[in-house]
Amino acid sequence: MKRLLIFSMIALASVSQGNPSGDFQPRKSPIGVYRDIQDLILPGTELEPKPLHQNTEIILRITAIRAHGDSFRYDLSYCGLQKGEFDLSDYLQRKDGSSTQDLANLPVEFESVLGADRLQPNMPDAGKLPRIGGYKNILITAGIIWAICPLILLLVKRRKNKESNSLVSNPENMADRLRPLIEAARDGKLSIAEQAELERSLIGFWRERLQLQSKTPLSALAEIRQHEEASQLFEQLESWLHKPNPQSPVNLKTLLEPYRNVTKTNQEEH
Repeated sequence: MKRLLIFSMIALASVSQGNPSGDFQPRKSPIGVYRDIQDLILPGTELEPKPLHQNTEIILRITAIRAHGDSFRYDLSYCGLQKGEFDLSDYLQRKDGSSTQDLANLPVEFESVLGADRLQPNMPDAGKLPRIGGYKNILITAGIIWAICPLILLLVKRRKNKESNSLVSNPENMADRLRPLIEAARDGKLSIAEQAELERSLIGFWRERLQLQSKTPLSALAEIRQHEEASQLFEQLESWLHKPNPQSPVNLKTLLEPYRNVTKTNQEEH
């Protein structure tokens, strides 16, 4: 029983001692593979990994910290990014900013798992790139566009001329413009504004037709009423204004015949 107790105390003492940094043995590992170190006792105040930088060779982490007298016991995890020999103590700093010169060396070595002939990546196989153009194709395309442009301009010009000829061959004559107003007067639906517009158009038309521009409006209207052709529509309008919706039908085509061949363009020329 006493022997068993003594053996247990010796085992606990050996475990509590951990692995002093002075007993640290060089370790090799492949590049890019994480390795762990447990129960590593390092003297002095608490340590932490140095910040990583762009060209860092080693990624070092402290996974656990436990107090060990006036020292600390650390669990470390590290990974090499470059081939070669390094010292883990160079990648540690103290939290209080004090010196780390009292740390023992913690040598590690990283080896490449690739052969000497595989240090550079394989070049991709030469392949045929898709043809997307070239100077010759640009010239061909430009020539086609140059040849098509005059044709497009010609078609646009012909269309405009066709539309223009259509307007000239079938202009709006005065009879067509007067007909809606005449029908409204016949049906008793002519407003005061439309009545004034109708009278103004008729008087203006006949003043020019009969060359009465030098006369006053009243004198011109009196002569228009005496004119056989001009008076027909005036008299019919007065009859509709007093008695809309006539019992006997009125031939609008006959009433509007004097205005049939008169276009707005011709009227403006007069």
